[in-house]
Amino acid sequence: MTDSLGGAMMLGFLVPFLWFFGVHGSTIVGGIMGPILQANSLANTAILESGKALTLENGGHIVTQQFLDQFMTVTGAGMTIGIVLYMVAFARSAQFKQLGRLSLIPAFFNINEPIIFATPIVMNPIMVLPFILTPMVSGVITYFALYTGIVPLFTAVQVPWTTPPIISGFLVGGIRTAILQFVVLAIGFFIYYPFIRKVDSLNYKQETEIV
Repeated sequence: MTDSLGGAMMLGFLVPFLWFFGVHGSTIVGGIMGPILQANSLANTAILESGKALTLENGGHIVTQQFLDQFMTVTGAGMTIGIVLYMVAFARSAQFKQLGRLSLIPAFFNINEPIIFATPIVMNPIMVLPFILTPMVSGVITYFALYTGIVPLFTAVQVPWTTPPIISGFLVGGIRTAILQFVVLAIGFFIYYPFIRKVDSLNYKQETEIV
Protein backbone atom coordinates (compact mmCIF):
# COMPACT_ATOMS: atom_id res chain seq x y z
CA MET A 1 0.00 0.00 0.00
CA THR A 2 2.87 2.38 0.82
CA ASP A 3 4.41 1.77 -2.60
CA SER A 4 1.30 3.00 -4.41
CA LEU A 5 0.27 6.41 -5.69
CA GLY A 6 -2.29 6.58 -2.91
CA GLY A 7 0.38 5.83 -0.32
CA ALA A 8 2.61 8.53 -1.77
CA MET A 9 -0.26 11.01 -1.62
CA MET A 10 -0.90 10.13 2.00
CA LEU A 11 2.75 10.90 2.83
CA GLY A 12 2.53 14.18 0.96
CA PHE A 13 -0.64 15.14 2.82
CA LEU A 14 0.16 14.08 6.38
CA VAL A 15 3.49 15.86 6.84
CA PRO A 16 2.24 19.41 6.08
CA PHE A 17 -1.20 18.71 7.57
CA LEU A 18 0.35 17.96 10.96
CA TRP A 19 2.71 20.92 10.65
CA PHE A 20 -0.26 23.22 10.07
CA PHE A 21 -1.29 22.52 13.65
CA GLY A 22 2.24 23.11 14.93
CA VAL A 23 3.05 19.40 15.23
CA HIS A 24 6.36 18.22 13.73
CA GLY A 25 4.87 16.19 10.90
CA SER A 26 8.24 15.27 9.40
CA THR A 27 9.36 13.55 12.59
CA ILE A 28 6.06 11.78 13.24
CA VAL A 29 5.53 10.50 9.70
CA GLY A 30 9.23 9.76 9.21
CA GLY A 31 9.39 7.81 12.46
CA ILE A 32 6.53 5.58 11.40
CA MET A 33 7.26 5.25 7.68
CA GLY A 34 11.07 5.45 7.71
CA PRO A 35 11.70 1.70 8.22
CA ILE A 36 9.26 0.79 5.45
CA LEU A 37 10.66 3.33 3.01
CA GLN A 38 14.24 2.31 3.74
CA ALA A 39 13.29 -1.34 3.28
CA ASN A 40 11.97 -0.43 -0.18
CA SER A 41 15.30 1.26 -0.99
CA LEU A 42 17.27 -1.77 0.20
CA ALA A 43 15.04 -4.10 -1.81
CA ASN A 44 15.83 -2.07 -4.93
CA THR A 45 19.55 -2.45 -4.26
CA ALA A 46 19.10 -6.19 -3.75
CA ILE A 47 17.58 -6.43 -7.24
CA LEU A 48 20.70 -4.83 -8.73
CA GLU A 49 23.01 -7.03 -6.67
CA SER A 50 21.20 -10.11 -7.99
CA GLY A 51 22.26 -9.12 -11.50
CA LYS A 52 18.84 -7.99 -12.66
CA ALA A 53 17.85 -4.61 -14.02
CA LEU A 54 16.17 -2.33 -11.49
CA THR A 55 12.71 -2.13 -13.04
CA LEU A 56 9.15 -2.38 -11.81
CA GLU A 57 8.82 -5.67 -13.71
CA ASN A 58 11.63 -7.11 -11.60
CA GLY A 59 9.98 -6.00 -8.36
CA GLY A 60 11.41 -2.50 -7.99
CA HIS A 61 9.78 -0.03 -5.61
CA ILE A 62 8.82 3.55 -6.45
CA VAL A 63 8.12 5.04 -3.02
CA THR A 64 11.35 4.99 -1.00
CA GLN A 65 13.10 7.14 1.57
CA GLN A 66 14.55 9.28 -1.21
CA PHE A 67 11.07 9.81 -2.64
CA LEU A 68 10.02 11.40 0.64
CA ASP A 69 13.25 13.25 1.42
CA GLN A 70 14.13 14.60 -2.03
CA PHE A 71 10.67 15.16 -3.51
CA MET A 72 8.18 15.77 -0.70
CA THR A 73 10.09 17.43 2.12
CA VAL A 74 13.04 18.91 0.22
CA THR A 75 13.78 22.48 1.46
CA GLY A 76 11.57 21.58 4.43
CA ALA A 77 8.04 20.31 4.97
CA GLY A 78 5.75 21.74 2.33
CA MET A 79 8.71 22.41 0.01
CA THR A 80 8.64 26.05 1.07
CA ILE A 81 11.64 27.43 -0.80
CA GLY A 82 9.16 29.02 -3.20
CA ILE A 83 7.97 31.21 -0.34
CA VAL A 84 11.53 32.22 0.51
CA LEU A 85 12.34 33.11 -3.10
CA TYR A 86 9.20 35.22 -3.31
CA MET A 87 10.17 37.07 -0.14
CA VAL A 88 13.68 37.75 -1.40
CA ALA A 89 12.73 38.81 -4.92
CA PHE A 90 9.18 40.19 -4.81
CA ALA A 91 8.06 41.00 -1.25
CA ARG A 92 6.70 44.49 -0.62
CA SER A 93 6.31 44.28 3.15
CA ALA A 94 9.37 44.98 5.26
CA GLN A 95 8.80 41.98 7.50
CA PHE A 96 8.74 39.56 4.55
CA LYS A 97 11.84 41.13 3.00
CA GLN A 98 13.71 40.64 6.26
CA LEU A 99 12.32 37.13 6.83
CA GLY A 100 13.32 36.12 3.30
CA ARG A 101 16.91 37.25 3.81
CA LEU A 102 17.12 35.42 7.13
CA SER A 103 15.55 32.23 5.77
CA LEU A 104 17.34 31.89 2.43
CA ILE A 105 20.46 30.02 3.52
CA PRO A 106 18.60 27.71 5.97
CA ALA A 107 16.12 26.88 3.17
CA PHE A 108 18.91 25.58 0.95
CA PHE A 109 19.80 23.17 3.76
CA ASN A 110 16.18 22.04 4.18
CA ILE A 111 15.53 24.01 7.37
CA ASN A 112 12.27 25.93 7.18
CA GLU A 113 11.04 26.42 10.74
CA PRO A 114 11.53 30.22 10.38
CA ILE A 115 9.11 30.19 7.44
CA ILE A 116 6.60 27.87 9.11
CA PHE A 117 6.39 29.86 12.32
CA ALA A 118 7.20 33.43 11.20
CA THR A 119 5.22 33.75 7.95
CA PRO A 120 3.27 32.13 9.60
CA ILE A 121 2.03 28.93 7.99
CA VAL A 122 0.93 27.33 11.26
CA MET A 123 -2.81 27.99 11.73
CA ASN A 124 -2.85 30.31 8.69
CA PRO A 125 -5.95 29.52 6.57
CA ILE A 126 -4.55 31.35 3.55
CA MET A 127 -1.34 29.30 3.42
CA VAL A 128 -2.63 25.84 4.31
CA LEU A 129 -3.78 24.97 0.77
CA PRO A 130 -0.46 25.54 -1.07
CA PHE A 131 1.45 24.11 1.91
CA ILE A 132 -0.36 20.78 1.49
CA LEU A 133 -0.84 20.93 -2.28
CA THR A 134 2.80 21.53 -3.24
CA PRO A 135 4.28 18.23 -1.91
CA MET A 136 1.26 16.31 -3.19
CA VAL A 137 1.69 17.71 -6.71
CA SER A 138 5.40 16.94 -6.49
CA GLY A 139 4.56 13.41 -5.38
CA VAL A 140 2.27 12.80 -8.37
CA ILE A 141 4.85 14.12 -10.84
CA THR A 142 7.68 12.15 -9.24
CA TYR A 143 5.64 8.95 -9.02
CA PHE A 144 4.83 8.98 -12.72
CA ALA A 145 8.39 10.00 -13.65
CA LEU A 146 9.63 6.90 -11.83
CA TYR A 147 6.78 4.72 -13.09
CA THR A 148 7.45 5.60 -16.71
CA GLY A 149 11.24 5.39 -16.40
CA ILE A 150 11.90 9.08 -17.05
CA VAL A 151 14.09 8.92 -13.95
CA PRO A 152 15.62 5.72 -12.52
CA LEU A 153 14.26 3.98 -9.45
CA PHE A 154 16.17 4.81 -6.29
CA THR A 155 18.65 2.42 -4.72
CA ALA A 156 19.94 2.43 -1.13
CA VAL A 157 22.06 5.53 -1.82
CA GLN A 158 20.89 8.20 0.62
CA VAL A 159 22.18 11.62 1.57
CA PRO A 160 22.03 13.60 4.83
CA TRP A 161 18.72 15.43 5.16
CA THR A 162 20.55 18.77 5.11
CA THR A 163 21.98 18.20 1.61
CA PRO A 164 20.87 21.11 -0.62
CA PRO A 165 18.30 20.50 -3.38
CA ILE A 166 19.51 19.66 -6.88
CA ILE A 167 22.74 18.35 -5.33
CA SER A 168 20.74 15.80 -3.35
CA GLY A 169 18.78 14.84 -6.46
CA PHE A 170 21.97 14.30 -8.42
CA LEU A 171 23.55 12.20 -5.68
CA VAL A 172 20.60 9.83 -5.28
CA GLY A 173 19.66 9.45 -8.93
CA GLY A 174 21.89 11.29 -11.36
CA ILE A 175 21.32 14.25 -13.65
CA ARG A 176 17.75 13.33 -14.63
CA THR A 177 16.71 13.18 -10.99
CA ALA A 178 18.36 16.55 -10.32
CA ILE A 179 16.45 18.08 -13.25
CA LEU A 180 13.18 16.60 -11.98
CA GLN A 181 13.88 18.07 -8.55
CA PHE A 182 14.40 21.50 -10.10
CA VAL A 183 11.14 21.17 -12.06
CA VAL A 184 8.99 20.28 -9.05
CA LEU A 185 10.53 23.08 -6.97
CA ALA A 186 9.82 25.56 -9.77
CA ILE A 187 6.21 24.34 -9.93
CA GLY A 188 6.03 24.75 -6.17
CA PHE A 189 7.03 28.41 -6.50
CA PHE A 190 4.09 29.08 -8.82
CA ILE A 191 1.69 27.20 -6.55
CA TYR A 192 2.74 29.35 -3.60
CA TYR A 193 2.93 32.63 -5.50
CA PRO A 194 -0.70 33.88 -5.39
CA PHE A 195 -1.14 32.88 -1.76
CA ILE A 196 2.06 34.36 -0.37
CA ARG A 197 1.46 37.47 -2.48
CA LYS A 198 -1.92 37.89 -0.78
CA VAL A 199 -0.38 37.61 2.68
CA ASP A 200 2.37 40.00 1.66
CA SER A 201 -0.20 42.54 0.48
CA LEU A 202 -2.04 42.33 3.80
CA ASN A 203 1.22 42.86 5.68
CA TYR A 204 2.21 45.77 3.47
CA LYS A 205 -1.18 47.42 3.96
CA GLN A 206 -0.87 47.02 7.71
CA GLU A 207 2.65 48.49 7.70
CA THR A 208 1.62 51.54 5.64
CA GLU A 209 -1.37 52.16 7.86
CA ILE A 210 0.84 52.12 10.95
CA VAL A 211 3.24 54.61 9.35
